[in-house]
Amino acid sequence: MKKFVKIAFVAAFAAIAGYGVYANQKVDTMSDLMLANVEALADNEYHVDPRCPNGCTSGTTGCYCYKTYPNKREVKWS
Repeated sequence: MKKFVKIAFVAAFAAIAGYGVYANQKVDTMSDLMLANVEALADNEYHVDPRCPNGCTSGTTGCYCYKTYPNKREVKWS
């Protein structure tokens, strides 16, 4: 009986260790959006999109930032 318990313990230990190795070998790939964000943050140059140079904020004069926002205005940075 003792021999059976020892064998069962060794088998359980080997199974848990094997699963741990398997789980650590999985490769988590980055999504395209996440990769684009990392590349944009790593880029030292600041690129301004001419369609939306400053962004939009609250206001009534209208703002175009990839689409028209009639109840917004363009941000004016000082």
